[in-house]
Amino acid sequence: MAKILIIDDNGIVRDALAVFLSRKGHEVLLSKDGAGGLSVFNDSAPELVILDRNIPNMTGSQVLAEIKKTSPETPVIILTAHDSEADAERYLKNGATSFISKVEGLSRVIGEVGKILDENVQETINSTEKILIIDDEESLVKMLKRFLLTKNFEVLAAFDGLSALDIYKKDRPSLVLLDIGLPGKNGLEVLKELKSFDEDALIIMVTGNDDVEIGRECLKAGAADYIAKPINLAALDRSIKTILYMNRIEE
Repeated sequence: MAKILIIDDNGIVRDALAVFLSRKGHEVLLSKDGAGGLSVFNDSAPELVILDRNIPNMTGSQVLAEIKKTSPETPVIILTAHDSEADAERYLKNGATSFISKVEGLSRVIGEVGKILDENVQETINSTEKILIIDDEESLVKMLKRFLLTKNFEVLAAFDGLSALDIYKKDRPSLVLLDIGLPGKNGLEVLKELKSFDEDALIIMVTGNDDVEIGRECLKAGAADYIAKPINLAALDRSIKTILYMNRIEE
């Protein structure tokens, strides 16, 4: 397992990544600002760095430059709340290994860590498990159901929070895809009810926009990950496989 440094001033994102990576057996080091992150880097020589581009004291670009000056071979994953192709090209040109938008969800980061460290997450998942989709948009539910069936999952569906809780209690799905914009009770309320019934429930929140703050609130309330609409199916597939894999490790 590897020693990984996370430099991010957002405590929810930083701590969630630390939990996920620790579950896989990695040693995780944390810093909330650029200067502190460089100090930890120089003292501890991590094998991989996860670096938010918008941090106090120094910019992500400045921290990346210092890391590359000290240790050119150390891989650095850049996190951003605002995706930009031009920014991605600039960071990659300056030595970053990857440039990832937080809107894609934290499992995208975990998957990239596995790729860099040559951990085969994708092939360790047995897909014959149940997934519950909770969304009032019928066309989206149909699309997601078709996609998940091609991955050999058994798929359940609910169009509101009340029926979703009944289905969850009856069928105990392995994972839930939960839309945040449900009628009546919103997704956050349903998330809290599911977690109060089963604190180990694995829930991916589906947000109706690119608001990372909503995703952070979901993580704080117990969600395993979040993904924004329009849904990137490849990103969703990575998220599901990574979450189920990490849950098996914990068990």
